[in-house]
Amino acid sequence: MPVLDTVVLFGAVDPKDAAHDKSKRFLARLAEPDYYLASFALLEFDIVMKSRGFSYKQRMLQHALLAKDYPPSTVKVRALSPTVLYLSDKIEGEEGTDYFDAGVAAEAKVLDGKVVSTDKVFDKLKGLKRIW
Repeated sequence: MPVLDTVVLFGAVDPKDAAHDKSKRFLARLAEPDYYLASFALLEFDIVMKSRGFSYKQRMLQHALLAKDYPPSTVKVRALSPTVLYLSDKIEGEEGTDYFDAGVAAEAKVLDGKVVSTDKVFDKLKGLKRIW
């Protein structure tokens, strides 16, 4: 059950992104039973937009468009749990991964260890397989 990383969200919203079409195809796969969107990916998506100067209304629009264009994204999100946060902290601390990548990795590990991303950091983490 692969989880989608933040790069999929950014790729899908930017038509100029080299990964735009592939990102849209992966988001469409949320309609399949085995695909999920990482909670950490959604949180990072919003925080990065805010740090880039997006207003709250612009961020609201991006989230609304995500929900409109990919309705499963509103329900196919992995829930955060103490187990996910424990694993995230462990990955961040022991493997030296940044906070959000560690969170996405933890969410993937709780399932089957598959993460959809172009970020090669996932190739270095134990127990993960990067799909892309």
